[in-house]
Amino acid sequence: MRKISLMIFGLSLFAFSHGEGKGEVVLKKPPESLKKYYPPHSEKFEFLSNMHTMSTAFYAVQLNINDENWEKAVEWAKKLVETYKKTSEMVPEWKDYFDFKKADNYLKAVESRNVDRVIKASRELGKTCAKCHQDNEIAVKIYYHFPNFEEVKVEDPIEFTEMKLGDFMKKLTNSLKVTNIYLSQGNITSAQEHGINFVERARALKETCSKCHTKEAEIEVITGKDYDKALSALENLFNAEKPNPNEIKKNLSKVTVTCYTCHNVHLIPAKIKSALGK
Repeated sequence: MRKISLMIFGLSLFAFSHGEGKGEVVLKKPPESLKKYYPPHSEKFEFLSNMHTMSTAFYAVQLNINDENWEKAVEWAKKLVETYKKTSEMVPEWKDYFDFKKADNYLKAVESRNVDRVIKASRELGKTCAKCHQDNEIAVKIYYHFPNFEEVKVEDPIEFTEMKLGDFMKKLTNSLKVTNIYLSQGNITSAQEHGINFVERARALKETCSKCHTKEAEIEVITGKDYDKALSALENLFNAEKPNPNEIKKNLSKVTVTCYTCHNVHLIPAKIKSALGK
């Protein structure tokens, strides 16, 4: 019996869903009706759950056909089509992405026990899913699965005022810039003053991160012992009577590696989410 190539077929759908060869990604704010399936409106993630159900069912059909277990393949195909149709009703703005005729043809193909028909029908049905993913998946993941940093507040230890995280990050960055500028100009006294401000703000930032990153292992990866050690070294250097500029630069670079790592994880998605929300 001819078998369905699970890996190759899966990759072909992946290519469809990410707009292979187009060289651009256009993100649109998710429709209003979708929000009722995500926190804070719902903790059940009903829409996402349906996506997982359909993905599993789609793969299960192929798996069982390869095992020559057509009865189970039909069961999974029915589950897939049933979920597909229910999902189409959840977000009316996306109804045009769904094609019931292709879904029914898919089920009939599996029921016919004809592998060639299944492959053809699978590709046709898969394209409807892939088109929706291509247009919406990235935006939805960022909009609903990424933390909202605009709601995070930080107590600035220098100005003793509470401010938004974005405003605090600007002050932290400026403290670092001013410190580096004065160091490069040989103005050690001014570098010390602003360097201490940077250290205090960098410590306050760690406390902010720990509000979400509550597991010790998570904290250790980004702002762990190496981060604390570098900040302590900088504090001692900035308070020294004759600080060593080279040692200051060396420890500053250790801290900025943490900044770079965190930005790689959080900064771009945060900017995208902010833009989608406007």
